[in-house]
Amino acid sequence: MKTILRLAGVLRCVVFLAVIVACRPLFAFQIGEADFSKAETKTIPVRGNITLIQIHVPQDVFHIAVLAGPEGYLLVDHPEAAGNPLVQKALDEMGKRPVKFLLNTHWHYDHVGGNEIYGPDAIIVAQESVRKRLMTKQTPAWSPTPIGPYPERAWPRITFRDSLTIHFDGEDIEMDHYANGHTDGDSVVYFAQANVVDVGDIYDSKGGLAGGIDMEGIARSLSAILDRINDQTIIITGHSRLSNRGELAMFVPMLEQTIAHVRQEVAAGKSEKEIVDEGLPEIWKPWFAPEAVPADRDFMHQIYATVTHTSQLNQ
Repeated sequence: MKTILRLAGVLRCVVFLAVIVACRPLFAFQIGEADFSKAETKTIPVRGNITLIQIHVPQDVFHIAVLAGPEGYLLVDHPEAAGNPLVQKALDEMGKRPVKFLLNTHWHYDHVGGNEIYGPDAIIVAQESVRKRLMTKQTPAWSPTPIGPYPERAWPRITFRDSLTIHFDGEDIEMDHYANGHTDGDSVVYFAQANVVDVGDIYDSKGGLAGGIDMEGIARSLSAILDRINDQTIIITGHSRLSNRGELAMFVPMLEQTIAHVRQEVAAGKSEKEIVDEGLPEIWKPWFAPEAVPADRDFMHQIYATVTHTSQLNQ
């Protein structure tokens, strides 16, 4: 899902390859509201045997990273179950192979919708907090109704705490959990041979904002990614266009400086309303250019909640 922030309604500017140029509330819709009958599906070659299935509905864009080879498919994320006919059609057009692995970057419904469908035959892999959340009823503030528990066939069968490596179809796929960020079970997925990384919802490409339960954790995770990748690395995001190290290197310092700024404002005695009403600092101009810097109150609220330790983990 996009962030708890996104949930709360973070405004994010997203530029989708000739698809969308818009600013909108991040969580403007709920489970079942994505209209897949009006979807446009694209299959985008990324590099090597990595392909991106992009499903654009009126409400959002969903990304499924696909590793394809003689052994079958490995998928990273899957939108809610209603989108599966489109996913399966795209896979069948790539070649009729079984889905052998399904990796969840976090527990939100728009990333685990394929678990029930592929779970009986494929191996679902996720950070250990994802399994715990899918096994129990969740009541995040952004959802008007409880989510889950999911049936047992949807639970990840392999979990990890910090890191795990899968060797499949000639690739070394590493999943790393650096910190709580968008959720408490975020995974960053590296494809070593292809030099591709899927970051889920902890980052949006230039012009976008991704948030969550721990903005300092997001900053730490993105710094770790920045240290690991190179200028040729392709970054896959959960809902925005493909990105690269240059964009990430622009984003991380601005996020860190904004967190430091909010911490100073809190120490100076400013209220949450005063800090949130100030909006994003002007240092964000290069990130949103040529558009104006949005106020993005939700993003600032999430930073405030992080600094004051008032975030809830179940978002």
